[in-house]
Formats: sequence, structure tokens, C-alpha cells
Amino acid sequence: MRRKLNLTLLALIVLIGAPYYWLMLDNRPGQAQPKPVTITQLRELAQSMPGPAPSAAEVELVAYRELPGNLFAAGSGMRNALIGIMAWRLPVPDGRAIMIDGGITARDAREIEVDRFFRDRQDLVRAALRNAGIVLATHEHVDHQGGIVQAGGDVVRKRAWFNPGQLPPSPYATQLRWGSQPVPTPRIRPGPPQAVAPGVVVVPAPSHTPGSQMVFVRLGNGREFLFTGDIATLQTSWQDLRARARLVGDIIAPENRAEVHAWLKTIKALKAQAPGLVVIPGHDWRTIVSDPEIVSSIRIGFGQQPTG
Repeated sequence: MRRKLNLTLLALIVLIGAPYYWLMLDNRPGQAQPKPVTITQLRELAQSMPGPAPSAAEVELVAYRELPGNLFAAGSGMRNALIGIMAWRLPVPDGRAIMIDGGITARDAREIEVDRFFRDRQDLVRAALRNAGIVLATHEHVDHQGGIVQAGGDVVRKRAWFNPGQLPPSPYATQLRWGSQPVPTPRIRPGPPQAVAPGVVVVPAPSHTPGSQMVFVRLGNGREFLFTGDIATLQTSWQDLRARARLVGDIIAPENRAEVHAWLKTIKALKAQAPGLVVIPGHDWRTIVSDPEIVSSIRIGFGQQPTG
């Protein structure tokens, strides 16, 4: 009887435990190697264009939902993470600000079932998008690029610098509501990092999605940021090299896991080369407002905006 019970328990462990480990906990990075991107290269590009660099980094939290952190960083535990949907604004002295990501529309917020949507803050983001000189998206998911495509209209699309993976017929980009206006021509090239404005460098990084990219920013005062998008959804993603759980990254929203790990290693290597580099994870709101290095380097809420 005891032997039969033990065999039954063993069978249950194998039948249930093995799939659970594979889908929720497995985080083996395989043979992924960091990319040949250095902080020296990014700094040289950031200083290669004449003109004033951004003076600050400002953030608006427009929505959030609480979900198990393990979904976004495999093996990190089932404690809920506060998954914030954000937009970033980089004011430029005597010029138009640069935007990174565009929040989310009320319709899309309902469809992905956020816990709370701040309509007034999204209105501020929409105004900032319309006043921006350049608009960038870290990738083409609805909670990053959706506000740019759907809420900003043709004015914003003309100021948006997309890469080819962020535009139809790329699969995730096709899911966005482009409407009847022509799809813009991509302005960011695939391949090596490239400067798009004084102090601002785009790092193409197809991995989480085909159009994923990071943004390196060097302010006029020398403060440096790396906006990772959802390559590093949470702080533990890059610190502990944790890709998304396979349930998410292989099934629900497929990503290139090997490339994600390669870029996570690249982020960690860049931080080692420049300890003062402020790494901004894609959704980790609790970290953004509590980590001393981050919270002392940014402004919560958009400041004075020009009109017109």
C-alpha cells in the first residue's frame, strides 16, 4: 500500500511538477552572449550631434495592474509585482521634448483589464506627444506604442521615429489600430546603435518583439539612463538575468528567449562599465519610485509643457 502511494505521488510530481517548472520557473540562458555594445560607443554617439541634450527625465504612470512577478522574471517568486504602464518625457532646453513610449488608451486599458487607469494622466501624455519633437517607442505592444499610434493621431505619427519591426506587417504592430492614415516610413535602421538627437541614442534590440529597442540618454548634466522597455520588465530581469516565464514568453506572447537573455547580459555589462548608469525597467513601478538611484534621478509627473 505504501509503495503504491509513493509511486502515485511520484507520478503526480512528474506530471504536475515538471510542466510547472518548465512553464513558470525555468530560466536557463543557454549559450547567449552579450552583444558588442559598449558604454564608450553609446557615449560617443550621444555626443555626436550638435545642440542641447535633454535636461531631465520625467515619467507619468497612466495605468497599472498587479500580477505575479514570476510571469515577467522566471523563478523570481509569485509575489505580485505592480506592473506600471508609463510614458517618459525628456525636456530639451529651448526646444521640443523627446518622448519615450506613449501610455495606453482607455479602450485598450479596458481590454487588457488593468486594475486602474488614470485618464487625466493619459491626457497629459497625449498633450506631451503632440508637443514633442521626437517620439520613440521601446516596442510595438499596445501598452507602449498604442498611445502613440491610436491617441496621438497623424500629428504624433509624423514625429514618431519607428523602426521596421514596429510597423505593419510585423505581427504585433499589425494588432495596433492604425486607422485609415498611411503607415509611416521607418526612420530607425536595424543594426547598430544610432543617435537620433543630441544625448539620445537608440539601440535596436529585436528580442522581446521584432521591434524592441532600448534608448540610451545622456542628459546635459552628464546623468545617463538606459530605458530597456520589456527586455527587462522588472529590475530583477537584468540584475538576475531572468527572462519571462515560458508560459508568457513561449505561449501567450512569444519572444526570442535567447536574444532576450543576450540583451539582459548586455544591460548588466553596460551597468558594470558605468556604475552610475540608471537602468529603467519597462514596468517595475515599485522599483522606479523606491530605488534610491532611480528616484533621485527622475521627476514624477510631467513639468511645464509648451503649447502649440
